Amino acid sequence: MRFRFTPLFLVLLALSFSACEKRIERSENLVDYLPSNPGVVIKIANLETAKKDFENSSLYNELSHPLLYEFIKLYPEFVASLKPQYPSAISFKKSSDTTHYTIITKYHPEVFQFDSVAPPTNKKYKKQTIDIIKRDERPHYSTVLDSVFVISSSEKLIENIVDGTLPESDPLRKAFQLNQTAELSSIFTLEPLQIDSTQIQLGTQAAMALDILPKGAMATGVLIDRDSLPSLLSIFEGLVPQRNQIAQVLPVSAKQARVVTFQDAQLLSNNLQTFHKDSIALPSFFDAVVEIGSIETSSGSSMVVRSVDPDITQEELNTGLNELSEFREIKLFRFTEGASLFERFYPILENPSPNILFVWEDFFIFSESQESAKDIITAIKNGSVLEKSTVYEEALPELSQASSFLVYNMQGQIDAWMAPFLSTEEGTVSKHPFVSLQLSSDRDFAHVNLVCKELNGSKKQVSGVVTQLFSESLDAPILMEPQFFTNHRTKGKDMVVQDIENRLYLISSSGKVLWKKRLDGPILGDIQEVDILRNGKKQLAFATPKSFQVIDRNGNTVNPFPKKFRDPITQPLAVFDYDNKRKYRFVVTQGKEVHMYDSKGKTVTGFTFKKAQSNIVLPPQHIRMRTKDYLLIAEENGKLNILSRVGKVRVRTGKTFNFSDMPIAKEGDNFALITKEKTKVSISQTGKVTSQSLDVSDNYQFKILGNTKVTLDDNLLRINGKLVELPYGIYTEPIILNSNRGTFIAITETQENKLYVIDKSGTILDGFPVYGTSVADIAIVKGKIWVTAAVGESEIAAYSL
Repeated sequence: MRFRFTPLFLVLLALSFSACEKRIERSENLVDYLPSNPGVVIKIANLETAKKDFENSSLYNELSHPLLYEFIKLYPEFVASLKPQYPSAISFKKSSDTTHYTIITKYHPEVFQFDSVAPPTNKKYKKQTIDIIKRDERPHYSTVLDSVFVISSSEKLIENIVDGTLPESDPLRKAFQLNQTAELSSIFTLEPLQIDSTQIQLGTQAAMALDILPKGAMATGVLIDRDSLPSLLSIFEGLVPQRNQIAQVLPVSAKQARVVTFQDAQLLSNNLQTFHKDSIALPSFFDAVVEIGSIETSSGSSMVVRSVDPDITQEELNTGLNELSEFREIKLFRFTEGASLFERFYPILENPSPNILFVWEDFFIFSESQESAKDIITAIKNGSVLEKSTVYEEALPELSQASSFLVYNMQGQIDAWMAPFLSTEEGTVSKHPFVSLQLSSDRDFAHVNLVCKELNGSKKQVSGVVTQLFSESLDAPILMEPQFFTNHRTKGKDMVVQDIENRLYLISSSGKVLWKKRLDGPILGDIQEVDILRNGKKQLAFATPKSFQVIDRNGNTVNPFPKKFRDPITQPLAVFDYDNKRKYRFVVTQGKEVHMYDSKGKTVTGFTFKKAQSNIVLPPQHIRMRTKDYLLIAEENGKLNILSRVGKVRVRTGKTFNFSDMPIAKEGDNFALITKEKTKVSISQTGKVTSQSLDVSDNYQFKILGNTKVTLDDNLLRINGKLVELPYGIYTEPIILNSNRGTFIAITETQENKLYVIDKSGTILDGFPVYGTSVADIAIVKGKIWVTAAVGESEIAAYSL
């Protein structure tokens, strides 16, 4: 259900007027009964409705000292006694450390429920009777003037109202007529913003309208500049608002962004002259520019420039650029003129000293450091930018497509820009991380939009939220794609990866290299995770061409390993755990020979299969069907040995097969394999062979894990027969994860370098694809989906959903 308030509080810090100024006769208009120089004035159509909606608002429970909500909480008995049948106005005026209220509404006999046990006392002021009422252990003062009921926490304010009306020229009069049909409405004068050491006014007065939603608030209204002193609003005089596009490059992890748009850069420069002592010529670089923004991230500030003709803008920059490096296929340049380039746009934007530049499509992004530039590039490549977030998608209908000035607060900060429009103080609203303020210049005023959105617990918001846990560069190009490795201490996951100089790295989820160890050669296949001591502490088991190794999480070899071999090991290490009791069997393959070892590194003498007739072409496999164990050893001559635990022949087929590099799978009660000719072969437990020619591409992949069967034919992915049509491209093998949370498939497209995670129903998870260049590994960590992959020649990254 949507609780709808149209305009929010119209709050006014009224102007002072001389005593000789003309006053008018009172009417039934509530504005005639406000005290002089009222602080904050709020019109309410129905007090009971307002009370319930504010009490049920998760936003107002988070705001720091919201004015009306605090009043309702501070005076519960008093508010319960108020029974207005007509619209009301509440004025809040601060005096020293106390904020006094005054409520004005049309009188009716039941407007206030007096206490019969403790009836009010009264006094006379200029022939007017003033009742003194006690509620919430505080005195309240009321009177009736010309059929208007007035009640206040201040006796002086009541006397002030008895004495006279607002001056005829008071701007509150005009503002008070706005939003006559609104549930809540208000006007306010904006206090100057503290920008560095300078105080600058955004504008003079604003009239706002607010929708209070179950998951936030949205406000609309106008901002007027009536002061002789320059304000930020005057900067946009004569400028036509342009479409805002910064959301395409704004990381969802950013703290804040401020954006200005314009159709005439020189006119904007002239308008800004008021705030600069010296005349600063605007470089021709800005001739084709229509949008400039500042982005603040945890790693620093950046300036974002959008051009309608990037080629012209690029030409203006070429002389000051020196190429530094490349990150995620985007070139980074050293730029030495950043400080002078943007100083003209202070104070509407930050005034950083950027020295790094990169270009993405129509955007020229200048950053203070390579780290802040890389943060933005990472967000762009991963799609974790505001434009692709659910919270932005929900807020978009409430925002204008074009605006003159825009502020995005991305971490729930109600700062000096936002607080006045919500009648609150600065603070943080953790459940409402997205807050946006938008000004669209129109003649001598600006339209205002404010949006504050809550995180929806049942649906991912910001791009899923897919968070990059870290990225880490290795000392040399990557050889073996990263894999997850269980951290028994944190119950999380670390990453293992090997570079081409045979260094093995263990990297924590925060990106810290815990250790690196040079091996005697490249690791064959995948690393296996084992628990040799059966105490919950995991080790890394693998084979290189020269040795079979077991290494603990501290980087130390586990005795009696490593086992070194004179002849080369030719297949990845196979690890069998027949009964899931961690009584491991390790199988090392050398050409035709197989050697089986136990957890103590001793040869398993009961295993009788020692040598094949020809070279073994796949890692030996263990498959259990019902109560029977089968060991599968595929030979170069096409023979498939299907053996028992002890190495005896368990199934004879009488046929040979041209094995591909895809492992043999368990499909129902049969063995399934794909030949090089793309023929699917099924072998029963009695040795019966059936074949099916597949009309598929050379890139066909076939994988089964548990009850999940995945095939990939070019861009056509099938999950248990359900078709998922991916974008055209070249894809890595799919990696399957079956967990309590569900079944997920990770796959990477290697031309556009996009890593996808797809659920069992065939749905690409929100926030994906992210940037990746290799086969991915996937895991569930504390209820979250983690993926890791290479993200460059020498760099790996990990992501969390």
